[in-house]
Amino acid sequence: MHTFLFQRAAKRLLPALVAGSFTCSLIAAPLAEGEKAITSKVASAKVFLSGAQVSRSASSGIPMGTSTLVFTGIAQGIDPQSIQVTGKGGYSILSVNHRINYLSESPKKKEIEELQARIKKLEKDWAFEKAMQDVWVNEEQLLNKNSSVGGQQNGLTAAQLTAVNDYVRERLKVTKSNWLAQQEKLTTIGEEAEKLRQQLAQFQSQAPQPTSEIVVEIDSPVEVNASFTLSYFIGNAGWTPAYDLRAKAVGQPIELLMKAQVVNATGEDWNKVELSLSSGNPTLGGVMPTLNPWTLYRPQILNELEISSRRLKKPFAPAPAAAEKSTADNALYYEDLEASTIVSNTVNNRTTTVEFSIDAPFTVPTDGIPHMVGVNSHSINATYKHYATPKLDKDAFLYARTTGWEELNLLSGEANVFFEGTFVGQSYLQLDVPKDTMDISLGRDKGVVVERVRRKSTNDKAAIGGSRTVNIGWDLTVRNTKGTSVDLEVRDQHPLSPQSEIEVKLAEKGGAAVNENTGILTWNMTLAPKETRKIGFAYTVKHPKDMPVILE
Repeated sequence: MHTFLFQRAAKRLLPALVAGSFTCSLIAAPLAEGEKAITSKVASAKVFLSGAQVSRSASSGIPMGTSTLVFTGIAQGIDPQSIQVTGKGGYSILSVNHRINYLSESPKKKEIEELQARIKKLEKDWAFEKAMQDVWVNEEQLLNKNSSVGGQQNGLTAAQLTAVNDYVRERLKVTKSNWLAQQEKLTTIGEEAEKLRQQLAQFQSQAPQPTSEIVVEIDSPVEVNASFTLSYFIGNAGWTPAYDLRAKAVGQPIELLMKAQVVNATGEDWNKVELSLSSGNPTLGGVMPTLNPWTLYRPQILNELEISSRRLKKPFAPAPAAAEKSTADNALYYEDLEASTIVSNTVNNRTTTVEFSIDAPFTVPTDGIPHMVGVNSHSINATYKHYATPKLDKDAFLYARTTGWEELNLLSGEANVFFEGTFVGQSYLQLDVPKDTMDISLGRDKGVVVERVRRKSTNDKAAIGGSRTVNIGWDLTVRNTKGTSVDLEVRDQHPLSPQSEIEVKLAEKGGAAVNENTGILTWNMTLAPKETRKIGFAYTVKHPKDMPVILE
């Protein structure tokens, strides 16, 4: 199969597999004589981080000679410069053009017609029930009239008059009962018809959306059956990576499930299409940046009058629109992924991007809501360690340290963390930084207790001349209440001197590794089951007496 690119001025015949260029978008009038409307369906979608490459398939018979095919019903927001048309058959494509049809029918045309038919039937039923109700009203009026006439007649015996009244009474009961029954039917029909009218009004209020049409001019030496593939780039779509990290127990590998939140707001549904996810982003552009000469100038000092004058000459710029809510604020629609699900799809490493192909057909409606799809699952070896900073938090935290993730073609994204089958919280995998390890916090562990107490014996202050020296010390106690040993990293700090008048000296480091640039003290230890260990450190601060200094 070959694909050829058209220039607008090209008039010569080319073999039948063609990618076309196009004229500017036009307003589409009703199909002209000789134009044939062709329907197509979405076959595949390659979703980028922003935007999507959509492919459609269609087939049609082509008569001998020159003909014009109009592929209708395509989303309005496609990029005309990205349109490609390829096909199979003994014909040649002369040109490919793009235009906008502003006369498209309502997307709810079928639903509107169905509602109109149901409303018409209910109106007919309502008229029938109303007519039946009027029959009972007429009979009631007739009975009342005859009863009055009978009561005025002379010569009726009491027994005859009683019989007439009894008859009229029974018939009035029947008429009243049937009138009420008809009224109940009328109310029910009226309520149902009103609901349908409201729904109809909602559909009718939705203005028909303009659609794109791709116009292809073809020349064929004979009548043939041809198949076509149309592809184009469209915005209002994209995907965001997300992860589930599951650690079953300490010492076991971490199960990593990569997911994708796919959003489709293009205006056309992707129904059971071949879906692929690309790490590329065509909207960023591919032109290499260049550096221009950088000249330094002495800043010009303006007086207030000049500043005011320049402000008045500044062109008006509208305020930026408020940022839209993220997918996390929207009600997400998830295709549920079981915790034990093993997801394995095809991964293709392109020259500049990574592409994940979803092996099963997938449906993404054009609702603008993120739809979750499993991409790949991995088992990652991990080492587990506890971490504590008692100055900031009395609890110890368990975290897992992993390596080798850079070979898994992962992208940065939010992660849901689970430990021992329990949801721990959300984290963020920052994978676009040059490091070979990744630390994953697994939450607080109440089985490791850390206490930090200030030493009273070293809290003495000595004043000599114009300066004062303060001695401060801290005792840290760590306890492992668990039945298994734990590797624990404890961190604390001593202050740093911001200026020469303040002198800080670490008097006791208690076996800690000290970072002289940051003042961080680090202890690494292994605690046996039920073991308690004490560590500590002390420092002195010398500063002028009249200078207030925060020492804790």
